[in-house]
Amino acid sequence: MRNKQWDYGGHYRNLDLSGEISLPHDSVVKVCDWLEELPDFMLQADTLFIDPPWNKGNVNTFYTKAGKAHISLDFLEFSRRLFEKIDHINPDFLFIEMGKQYLGWYLEQASARYRYVTFYNSTYYRRPANKCYVIHAANQFKLKRYPHLEDQDEAAIIAWLCANHPYKCIGDLCMGQGLVGKHAFLAGRRFVGTELNHKRLAVLISDILQAEESGGNGTVNQ
Repeated sequence: MRNKQWDYGGHYRNLDLSGEISLPHDSVVKVCDWLEELPDFMLQADTLFIDPPWNKGNVNTFYTKAGKAHISLDFLEFSRRLFEKIDHINPDFLFIEMGKQYLGWYLEQASARYRYVTFYNSTYYRRPANKCYVIHAANQFKLKRYPHLEDQDEAAIIAWLCANHPYKCIGDLCMGQGLVGKHAFLAGRRFVGTELNHKRLAVLISDILQAEESGGNGTVNQ
């Protein structure tokens, strides 16, 4: 049963997931491990929204679900490597979803890189008991905190940002099933992203292709 859950609907069976995958609005995604490879197209993102693993157990679960061996890095080393990639991309705006355990450390890292840093209390999977936080970092003080995002579910925050935040291209290094990509697509805007697990990324690609076939009328599953 667990393996069936990790199949994510089996969309990957009908898709070619090799190499860079072009999607509408000049968007691009790729199945890869950003610890080993950062595709050049990720450098086009002027905004990042990333929901990385929140602790060492999450990291290894991500690798297990992707059918890969656990990694030996401790969580802070993993996180330092993540910020190395963020530094290389050098986005104007950074949003990171994080749990409570390492929120302070992530805020410190963001504050070392950006003039303005805040965070929103949030939830995930639309369950009030599932608490999380979304860090918001920028160098432009005129684009300060979005008060209406406080206490919103992660999906609502992502949907609003993808539709309203002033970006040219939004990127996500841990796309999962593609919440950032789906909402950027629905808003008619450009996105780029990477994902370790081809089965998960296939959900996003399949949904967008189906929406395009039906006329691009915003029928992507959310």
